[in-house]
Amino acid sequence: LNFAENFDVVLIPLAASNAQGSYRFFSCLQDKVRIFMGTHATALADYILQQGYCDIIVRGEPEYTTLETIQNLSNLNGVLGVSYIKDGQIIKNPDRPLIEDLDSLPFPARDLVDNYKYHIVLFPNKPIAMVLTSRGCPFECTFCATHLFYKRRRNVRSPENVVQEVEEVVKTYGIDHIFFIDDTFTIGEERIIHLCRLLQEKKLGIKWICLGRVDTVTEPMLHAMKEAGCKEIIYGIESASPAVLAKTKKKISFEQMEFAVRITKALGISMSLFFMFGNPGDTLKSIRETSRLARKLNPNFASFNIATPDPGTPLFASLKDQLNLEGFDTFDRLNTDFSMCEVSPKRLRRELVRAYLLYYSRPVYWLTLLRYFLSDPRNAPAMLKIFYRQAMNVLT
Repeated sequence: LNFAENFDVVLIPLAASNAQGSYRFFSCLQDKVRIFMGTHATALADYILQQGYCDIIVRGEPEYTTLETIQNLSNLNGVLGVSYIKDGQIIKNPDRPLIEDLDSLPFPARDLVDNYKYHIVLFPNKPIAMVLTSRGCPFECTFCATHLFYKRRRNVRSPENVVQEVEEVVKTYGIDHIFFIDDTFTIGEERIIHLCRLLQEKKLGIKWICLGRVDTVTEPMLHAMKEAGCKEIIYGIESASPAVLAKTKKKISFEQMEFAVRITKALGISMSLFFMFGNPGDTLKSIRETSRLARKLNPNFASFNIATPDPGTPLFASLKDQLNLEGFDTFDRLNTDFSMCEVSPKRLRRELVRAYLLYYSRPVYWLTLLRYFLSDPRNAPAMLKIFYRQAMNVLT
């Protein structure tokens, strides 16, 4: 708060998980121009403005909208992609078209932040740089709000432009650990292989992770990623139930899961798999089948989460009349007071804890983890601390 007092305009990316805290934070900055952005703010723009939680909302892609907003604070009439209150009325300016040429955007101003404060689980003692190579996702998962910005389009940066940013990250900021934060990095075999070859040619010695889908990876793609320094892929499996996968429009099959997991393991790439409990159609039986599937696939790390109808998702649209718009702080992926299936909120919580205990208490898992620690002993203490904190989050 003291830091924010130094500025005339304060902008926060708003999400369901930080909404209530952000509202309280802005209530202490009434003399500032307060701006929210992000999918949560875009989806609930009218409601947030009606409640007086902020002054302006940037909808959709933020770069040019934010710049023009700051340049025209006294008169926002011509600024595309903003909502605000004028003379007691909510004004919603027309949407801003998507940015077609992502290569035209400047690289993030990393000199303005302390890059050594950013870490991830796989590299707990190393600073991490987040790099976006594409925007949008063509898939239709009902629990995802990406479509709110990108209308199910996917726009990509050229591999050459991506490599220029990575080179700057390494040579200017001394960071050689990268998180490619695309919604789905592993789309387009030819493009990914080309990007990986360019990264190899630069000989930057980077280690990196990404988000992938089991139905978009190919064996040549994974080989190229491995050679270019990929150390971990995060796959969303979500459920063992074909019915639940169909309802959530996560159009993947068990055969695709098995293929992606098998090839990724064979190449020695670490793997995290994400699973969800409580989507529409879930039953106690399907939840336990999902827990068993996690143990069968046996990734390096398994993450179990309670499904959340975040604003902007098709799930939210189908349930918004039943939801408390002030209650999203009760949805933190580990807890809930609202169920979208026949399993009660309390039972969902118990099944989540049960799944974690069954997965991480297996002797075979601890042997695997021991080998992992021995392969990188310098990171072992930090990893153990992270495991302890996560265990406390799950169990308390």
